Order: sequence, then C-alpha cells, then structure tokens
Amino acid sequence: MWLRFYYAIHFLKSGINYAVFGVIPDFSKAGAVGPYLVEMNNIGFYPFIKYLEIVLGSMLLFNILTPVALAVMAGIAFQIAYLNLFVSPHPRQLFTGTQELLLCGLLILAYGKHFRSLFVVKAAPSFPWTPVFNTPRQGSKP
Repeated sequence: MWLRFYYAIHFLKSGINYAVFGVIPDFSKAGAVGPYLVEMNNIGFYPFIKYLEIVLGSMLLFNILTPVALAVMAGIAFQIAYLNLFVSPHPRQLFTGTQELLLCGLLILAYGKHFRSLFVVKAAPSFPWTPVFNTPRQGSKP
C-alpha cells in the first residue's frame, strides 16, 4: 500500500509541477534525449503525458481502477527507463530509469491477480457483459 502511495505521489508531483507551476525541464541538458523531448513538447505529447500523470497518480492514490492505471503507467515507465538507461545514461538518469521500472514492476506484481487472465495461452472471447461465473440466476431452475 505504501509503495502505491509513493508511486502515486511521484506521478502527481511530476504532473502538477508541469500543469500548475509550469516547470519544464531544460531539455538541452538531457543529452541525446533532449531533441526528442523538445519535439514531444512541440507536438503536444509532453503536456499530454504530464496531464495523464496527474490522472493516473490520482487513480493510484485513491485506489480507483488501480490495475488499469498501472497498465498505462507501465508504458510511461518503460519509455522513461529506456531513455534514461540506454539513450542518455547519466548517473542521475540511471537511478530514475531503474526506479521507474522497479516501482511499476513491483506494483504490477502486487496486483498480479488482476493481470493473471492476460496470460491465458488460448483465450476464448469473453465480452465484458458476460457473467464471470456460469452459475444459474437467483430464482431460476438449474
């Protein structure tokens, strides 16, 4: 539970720093990642991610659709880790990339029961409105 709070606050801080206080990192100091981040900002994807971080952080903090939030956060965490560990591996970024993967990975593992059905080898179609268990309805004859 504390790990969920920590990761939620981590995402909220990142998003709120941008959305409320207008904090934009100096992309020129980001090494090889700098031009990529500048273009993300130019096309509006960087602001979108920052606002998404606020939504996802809030979902995680208040335990609303937590597995869905973690699934989306995994994509963000993977990109941050890839950029920080392989594209621009500076000492601070090495910590940040590792932290993102570790926190998100541990939380996905903690909520693993909710992801278990994703790993069915031969899955049959199952629409969201179909009952989970094939039990007779109350009042009906078996």
